[in-house]
Amino acid sequence: MLPLMLALLSGCGGNYAALRMRPDLYPDYAALRAANTEGRDFSREIYDRKSRVSVFAIHGGDIEFSTSRLARAVAGSDFNLYLFNGWLGGDSWKLHVTAVHFDDPAAVALSTSSLIAVSIHARADGGERVCVGGADTRAVGETASGLLASGFSVETPCRRTPGVDPRNIVNRAVEGGVQLELTPKLLARLENSPAARMRFAGSVRDSLYRSLPAVQDGVLR
Repeated sequence: MLPLMLALLSGCGGNYAALRMRPDLYPDYAALRAANTEGRDFSREIYDRKSRVSVFAIHGGDIEFSTSRLARAVAGSDFNLYLFNGWLGGDSWKLHVTAVHFDDPAAVALSTSSLIAVSIHARADGGERVCVGGADTRAVGETASGLLASGFSVETPCRRTPGVDPRNIVNRAVEGGVQLELTPKLLARLENSPAARMRFAGSVRDSLYRSLPAVQDGVLR
């Protein structure tokens, strides 16, 4: 991702009050952690369910509002899940570390132990659509096709933020990853409509299952 801050702040009733673009304050996770207190300024949730798929929302909480909720829906009770949530209110943009520099050891461990990973982000664009990028071209294609068939507006490839850098946390999985960037209007709809959120999440889950390499006698085929 570009080294830009996408701070999505929630207003009353889950509405979006502001969308800002800022440069990252911290160069990596270690610098962020040294300057902030976990449990007060930010929180993490790490669920290693020994799945071949990991789901990430590294800009959750008040950084990119509702991305963590959507990541939970995609992960369900079986995929691995990593959430980083910022809790500084209107200053939560300060806790944004771009995906290529987000190197929390717990997140790296979860990604590198998976075959495929998917990450949920906000995208500073108008309209109501999702941009599907990432280094796993098979999974990207499956995910884009599935979301389109499920009635969502899809952009792929992502011209501005293709998400193919190998340092991107989502691409540290064995097969690479899928980066989903949703516009504020789409995030708002999914936040306010559980049915739409589950349709979106179900489509992504089905696509990831279809994209998993076959395993025979312990060997990937």
